Amino acid sequence: MLKGASQYFNSDVIVLMDEEQQKVFDSWYIFVPDIVKDHLMNHVDAAPDEISKALQNKHMTENFYIESPMDIIYKDPSSVFWLPPFIDFAINKSTGNVYSWNRLLFIFTEFCLNNTDYFTRHSDSIISINENTHLTSFVGFKYFHLSQIELILKKIAKFLGRKNSIIQNCHFIKHIPSFDVKSAKKHPNVFTFIDDIINNNNNLMPSFSSGLYI
Repeated sequence: MLKGASQYFNSDVIVLMDEEQQKVFDSWYIFVPDIVKDHLMNHVDAAPDEISKALQNKHMTENFYIESPMDIIYKDPSSVFWLPPFIDFAINKSTGNVYSWNRLLFIFTEFCLNNTDYFTRHSDSIISINENTHLTSFVGFKYFHLSQIELILKKIAKFLGRKNSIIQNCHFIKHIPSFDVKSAKKHPNVFTFIDDIINNNNNLMPSFSSGLYI
């Protein structure tokens, strides 16, 4: 904190009222964007390369995160999906069912288009959710368009994983490239590393929210 300093409203200039601080900064004002470069760097000792690189690699490894490419999850025929039990039961009169994405999209589309207990068709493209159903209090909207069915399903369905790995899907791959990083013990090659990203670094894993909005 700068004792007695004041900053002009909506300004990048700090005026120093304290004489000792004026001597330290060799100025009666500080231009905020330059405070690190012009006033603080002279008091910082740079770490040796071996220390700075080790710290840099440590923090890069700890903060490293790659989000799953969603298109791969949905397009991989070995991906398996699950629906919350009350929605699964509304569609199938049973729970615990798992589906491929294409199969689930077909079943859910048929459900939205043809189930009159839960939905009302107002035109070829506009559908409403009926009152006093299990879905009424769950969703945060009344009407939706035919083109939004897949979007709604993506917000409801949960990803359970993939039956096949990259090497199983891409059987033509012959060479297994080495993967020499800190996590090499967990990932013996780059393909298991990519599989781990696809399977785990996404927001589609089973969890349950209190409502749905589009």
